[in-house]
Amino acid sequence: MRKIKFLLSIFMFFIVVTTVAQNKDTKEEAAYYFDQKDYKKAYELYDKLYSQVPKNFEYKFRLGYSSLFYPEKKARAIEIFEDIKRTDKSPDVDYYLAKSYHVNYRFDDAIVSYEAFIAAKNEKATTEDLPFIDDSKLGIENCKNGKELIAKKIIADIKNIGGPINTDEIEGVPVISADESVMIFTYVGKKSTGGLLNDFLKPDTDEGTFHEDIFISTRSSDSSWNAPVGINSLNTNGNDAAVALSPDGQTLFSFVSDVKNPGDLYFSSLSGMDWTKPEKLNSNINSEFWEGSCSITSDGRYLFFASERPGGLGGRDLYLSEKVNGDWGPAVNLGPSINTQYNEDAPFIHPDGITLFFSSEGHKSIGGYDIMYSIKKENSWIEPLSMGIPLNTTEDDRYYVINAKGDVGYFSSNRGGTGGKGQQDIYMVTPGILGEKPILALLKGSVFVNDKPSEAKIEVIKKGDNTVIGPYYANSKSGKYLMAISPGSGYIVKITVEGMDVIEEEIDVEKLQKFVEIKKDFYLYTPGFESKKNQISVKTILDSLLNTGTNAETFKNDANVSNVVNSNLKETDPVTTTPAATLAPCNGGVTPDFSQVKGKSLNDAAVYKKFMEIGGKMCADGLVFKIQIAAYKHPENYKYGHLKQFGAPEIVNYPDGITRFTQLSFSTLNEAEKARQKIIGKGQKDAWITAFIDGKRFTLEELILVNFVGKAIN
Repeated sequence: MRKIKFLLSIFMFFIVVTTVAQNKDTKEEAAYYFDQKDYKKAYELYDKLYSQVPKNFEYKFRLGYSSLFYPEKKARAIEIFEDIKRTDKSPDVDYYLAKSYHVNYRFDDAIVSYEAFIAAKNEKATTEDLPFIDDSKLGIENCKNGKELIAKKIIADIKNIGGPINTDEIEGVPVISADESVMIFTYVGKKSTGGLLNDFLKPDTDEGTFHEDIFISTRSSDSSWNAPVGINSLNTNGNDAAVALSPDGQTLFSFVSDVKNPGDLYFSSLSGMDWTKPEKLNSNINSEFWEGSCSITSDGRYLFFASERPGGLGGRDLYLSEKVNGDWGPAVNLGPSINTQYNEDAPFIHPDGITLFFSSEGHKSIGGYDIMYSIKKENSWIEPLSMGIPLNTTEDDRYYVINAKGDVGYFSSNRGGTGGKGQQDIYMVTPGILGEKPILALLKGSVFVNDKPSEAKIEVIKKGDNTVIGPYYANSKSGKYLMAISPGSGYIVKITVEGMDVIEEEIDVEKLQKFVEIKKDFYLYTPGFESKKNQISVKTILDSLLNTGTNAETFKNDANVSNVVNSNLKETDPVTTTPAATLAPCNGGVTPDFSQVKGKSLNDAAVYKKFMEIGGKMCADGLVFKIQIAAYKHPENYKYGHLKQFGAPEIVNYPDGITRFTQLSFSTLNEAEKARQKIIGKGQKDAWITAFIDGKRFTLEELILVNFVGKAIN
């Protein structure tokens, strides 16, 4: 029996020794992650230690503190600090208990604890206490803001965008082109360049960390995001983070840091399909202090950026620089209407040029950074407004961007309970902006030379004062361009291709009343190009079709320029049609006048009704209207049995890779609309009308281009 007891005591001794040794290793690891502010891992390790040694105050406190900054576990912070408060009456506990209530939206309880801490410390505050007292005063203001915003909670739909962009690792700081066709973001994880690296950027699988890389994803034809890939020309072993993308998607701004460089702002240009090597912005932007976020206006003229340079109103302030003689001029602080005594960061200027989003610890923040926005009116910024709850949380909310239309926004967050896939994910929110939506025209398309995509310089000249906006550039590989134009004036769009005659066309958006997206391609031809003789512009077809002159149309072609507006045919194919003379009006010579719906969207039911009243009887020889019931990249996914009573659909696989299904054929819009309503009644809710001129497909937009700016119903 004694031998058994002796062996048992030895066994227990080894267990204790082993446990102590293991706890020592775990304690060191937990302290490491705690110091690195990786509170998720710190929480997991201190939770393990505390469960084994529940009387250890250090484990308990650090577990509670880690809970404060781990959104999935922040509710536990209340439990831990309330338990500590039962035995420890120190005012310091009131501070952490207040923080626990605060991040969990118990604003009234938080205010009571903040005030108790301030009252206790004010009697004999030390120098070390002052930052905590100031933070408590800010916390009280945050909680008051929170109570106010909860009372008028915003209705918004926030969704994790999911795979393939979000993974179980870190994805953040999304930047998008104005039309949402491209998203570039910052990634940290197993795919990071160089793998696990130490502070000197050398491989270290034991204590090394992954560094930031820049990844890109594009939209597929069904609007889903394609699998992202790293941009090799931008990624190094150091930290490379995407921070801004010009609205046309041609210029990328990044934050770059390595062993020799603590961090500055750089820019890269898209040359064809490749990004150029990053170049450092000049000393008016980069200083010896932190600069880590920025945004550029759609015309490329102004750069908004955040900096910690001295002379500001707070720690981080927002600044503005204007491009002068091709480079960035002196930085100007945006002043007290935007900046506060606290930090401001992550600016994003909308393509309309007057709506500025940014993140602030001041203004109406409910805690940490919150997303605000301000609108420029009469050359000054209005008082910033909070984007409200639930977009803003008691955690940090930054890096907010929205599309040109203003209906969808994107941001990154580590918030808990919203479908997160990893430590930090990218989310989307609708609506993207509160209140009035942006009013502008998003002009997009491609430039072709001899039917091949071409690089081009595009300038927009404001009529009246001849202000030049831009230049913009068509991509050298795809020929694609994208630009935003504000209403209130007429403009001249100038297309310049080296060695070619300049194209100039007018666009009239003076009376624009809402956001519109206009598709326009430009075609240029060298003398003697064999296809030139077959070119007939859509403008010529429309002028004949609608029996009207050029003065009323949105785009006005130079009479000496041969070009084509055509968004539906294969981009490398010329437009070949029966001569326009065959498209004579068949409605008794009455010319439709679309001025009443000019600048308005056909997606508006009232506008569409008015359009039908005006043009419902419009017809022409060679023109037919068909009902398009579906358009699929994978046509096998579409079943049309519910529409068989209308006859077998015409199924055509177009050069753009989309297979389109149409049914029936009519000579007027009125007849087509009656059939469309019947098809909708059979369950095909997204049926719409499309037109064909001598077999060539056109959108309704092209048929009303003479008097109408806007996105067609289809």
